[in-house]
Amino acid sequence: MPTIRKSKWIWDGLTGTEEEAIRAEAAFGSALALEVRAATKSANDLEITALLGGVCGRLSGCVRNKRRAFRCEALRDDSPNAMALPGGFIFVTDALVELCGRNEAELAFVIGHEMAHIIREHAWNRMMKEAASGVLSRAVSVIAARAGPLGGWLREKGMALLQSAYSRDNEQDADELGLRLAAAAGFAPGGAIALLQRIGQLGQQHAELGQYFASHPSPKERKARLEALCRQLAK
Repeated sequence: MPTIRKSKWIWDGLTGTEEEAIRAEAAFGSALALEVRAATKSANDLEITALLGGVCGRLSGCVRNKRRAFRCEALRDDSPNAMALPGGFIFVTDALVELCGRNEAELAFVIGHEMAHIIREHAWNRMMKEAASGVLSRAVSVIAARAGPLGGWLREKGMALLQSAYSRDNEQDADELGLRLAAAAGFAPGGAIALLQRIGQLGQQHAELGQYFASHPSPKERKARLEALCRQLAK
């Protein structure tokens, strides 16, 4: 942990009050978000930007802990993908937006799912776990000292880490909370079922689905688990 302790952000996140931990998480996530932007391409689509911003804003208004702030940005990529960074930073590819048919209810489930990973601290805990094992030691040292670009590390290891699979329990938790957030924000909960059904129909067409959905439980399993909750929320 000596390298980790060089970063006040990480140290406060591990030992501080809830408010200090959230500030530390946001600071670290902000630094990572800068590097994600540097290592990827922006979608540069005003309609998609407005769509994601509007959906994210409505979902954010339903989050109980108002200390948390969320921001959703669009990336240009042929593969449907989304990622949640500590501190409330969410990135969604334009290919995923198109897979959802630019449908607000479906995107609300996707963004709500990623927000849930942040709210439940799945994203932050993943970073802390990797930091403790040494994978992030170099990254944290660079961020703390601003001694050089994180982009090289991000391309080599970081992007794979940010996009890697969460545990099955984490994914199920994120599905449920994401659906609840979507319904609370006024989006039709059936959007989640429609999206999962479409993904299931695409089957193993990895060119269309990409790694994002391959790293989650099967669409059939997710749909079966959410249908009862969806009916309950739709009442």
